[in-house]
Amino acid sequence: METELGCEREWLEGLLRERIALAGTLDLRVNRLDQDGIRLDFPLPPSINDKGTAFGGALASAMILAGWSLPRLLLRRHGLTAELVIGRCELRFTAPVSSAYSACCDWPAAPALDSFLAATRDQGKGRLDLAVRIESGGTVAATLEARYAALTSHDRS
Repeated sequence: METELGCEREWLEGLLRERIALAGTLDLRVNRLDQDGIRLDFPLPPSINDKGTAFGGALASAMILAGWSLPRLLLRRHGLTAELVIGRCELRFTAPVSSAYSACCDWPAAPALDSFLAATRDQGKGRLDLAVRIESGGTVAATLEARYAALTSHDRS
């Protein structure tokens, strides 16, 4: 199981860094990918703003990438080909980030995952709600509530 997760972690980090330029620019690293969820790590320097803290847009991007990663992996595991987009999100910034940070997302409950997969496979459009957080220095500095949508070739609306 660990070897399989290690291969998935490598695949996902490669996908993010090679296909999404911002992930490479932010120097993203997949620190953890397991049955609990994902943790992406980011150094501060590529994200720094004029105040010496992480730019809010970089934090938002980090959270969106962490959230996007779980349904992307789920689709791959189940052999489903679909475009994956973020449909809506709500951000909250609660503390400045002045050091390296992580974007963390936990897997939702099994019924939500099953519903997402079934709707993607059967109707061509699945939705998955995820909660993501930025952690830095032992503090949750930002949160994101987001809905991701998987669209297959027979539903591009």
